[in-house]
Formats: sequence, structure tokens, C-alpha cells
Amino acid sequence: RTLPIPVPVPNLTKKSRGRRVPTVQTINNCTRGQRDATLSARIYLCDVSGCGKCFARGEHLKRHIRSIHTHEKPHRCPFPGCGKEFSRHDNLGQHMKVH
Repeated sequence: RTLPIPVPVPNLTKKSRGRRVPTVQTINNCTRGQRDATLSARIYLCDVSGCGKCFARGEHLKRHIRSIHTHEKPHRCPFPGCGKEFSRHDNLGQHMKVH
């Protein structure tokens, strides 16, 4: 018995895990009533060229930029010899339970 070959999903990366983040383009395609509610709820826009994703909270935009665009990991594990780095402080806190 063989399993079928998985079919790749376009524009799906490991980081997105299938979540759909609205972009300015998808918001502009909404009807007038939907657009007004969506724009007022999502005011943080990604300025990276070609991205245009928008978020309801500034920390969500910051997380997006670090994980997708810059791969910045400013939170480093202080445990001697570990050296693991994380883009979010809460991920470092969760990791510290290992030590």
C-alpha cells in the first residue's frame, strides 16, 4: 500500500502554517461595509516591498517582520553552552524550561 504524493500548496511556507494574513490588495477587494470594518481593525501594514500584509496589532507586525523578512533573533539563551536564539521573548521563556 502506498500513500499519495503530497501536492505542494502555493505560497505556503513553514512559518505561515496555512494562516491567511490579509493584504492591502485583499482588503481593497472587499465590499464597502466589509472594507471599512477591516481597515479600522487592521492598521499596521508591512512596508517590505511586495508584501503588503496588514495586522490588527503592532506586535503582530513586528513578529511577522522578524520571522518572515529579517529572521532577526535578538533573544539569546543565557545558559552556558546553549547558544539558542529566538525572535520572541516568550519563546525564549518557554525554552528556558528545558534547562
